[in-house]
Amino acid sequence: MLKNGLGIQTIVLPLAISFYTFQILAFQIDEYKGKVTEEVSYENFLLFILFFPQLVAGPIMRHDHFLIQVNKKRRFSELANNSGMVLLLLGVAKKVIVADNISPVIDPLFQNPSEYNAISSVVAVYGFAIQIYCDFAGYTDIARGLSLMLGINIPANFKAPYLASSFSDFWRRWHITLSTWLRDYLYIPLGGNRVGNVKTYVNLMITMILGGLWHGANYTFLIWGGLHGLYLVLERKFLSEWIQKFSMIPKILYSVFVFHLVCFAWIFFRADSVAKAFAIIRNLFTTGGTELAGIHSLTNFFILAILLHVYEYLPHSRKGLQFKKRKVLIPALGMLVAIVAVTLSSKSVPFIYFQF
Repeated sequence: MLKNGLGIQTIVLPLAISFYTFQILAFQIDEYKGKVTEEVSYENFLLFILFFPQLVAGPIMRHDHFLIQVNKKRRFSELANNSGMVLLLLGVAKKVIVADNISPVIDPLFQNPSEYNAISSVVAVYGFAIQIYCDFAGYTDIARGLSLMLGINIPANFKAPYLASSFSDFWRRWHITLSTWLRDYLYIPLGGNRVGNVKTYVNLMITMILGGLWHGANYTFLIWGGLHGLYLVLERKFLSEWIQKFSMIPKILYSVFVFHLVCFAWIFFRADSVAKAFAIIRNLFTTGGTELAGIHSLTNFFILAILLHVYEYLPHSRKGLQFKKRKVLIPALGMLVAIVAVTLSSKSVPFIYFQF
């Protein structure tokens, strides 16, 4: 316990407590259900919980996926090592080049939203959507890259979420290991979709609201989770059958619709308070206020983020490099990322998900 300047006691929580707590909970629940079929040594259990590449911000691992790799004999694989290096470099590009350069431009609006005009508010909302994706997906790429270089393949956590064709598809692409954890250990035990429509809708709302509260005990996270629960309920009730029948153009239009409602929910996720969130929403429809400084410099970062997002969407077979090309392209990519990062570096910004 620590005391701040006002004499109010605050609790200092261990770093990354929510991530390894989820892993421990999953392990204990699987053990209780008899899904842990082999004896797990104390050393392997600690390695599973404290594996350093993903310790601070995930992905949230399952024991069966991880321990089977630990227990088998591993040999150096140049293919896995090269894939790990590419993931690491892409993660650095997302975090250092894109996310860290967007943050200082849009942060003033979220601190004092009433001072800025509608265009600044729109750009800031889009900017945060890109920032949080590049920040969190960048961390995950770095973690997966380091892990591959150590001979362990940990699960992917993102798959181009902003190209999702529905809200349910978004949660199959965003923070995949958290959404599957909530599905397997909360939604399904509540009854899932096997208990009638009304109870299914209630289960969806409970799951998403608790998912929001997992990020923090704040009304903003409660609203963010509630909005996503509402999106899923309304989609399931009114649109689930239609979406499957959509032709290409309606599907693209619906994807754009999904993206913008996800961005709307991000306002509550990013805002420090509900009052500031509603101030940002009001700003979207007003004509007064000043323009954010440096707003026009974001264009190139937005374009780069889109390209990285599309690359993530490509099938794995399209991302592979021939052996001879890897020997040239990986060092070249490393030099390019390093030069651009040093050239454009602004202030260092902590990873967003370090706070959860």
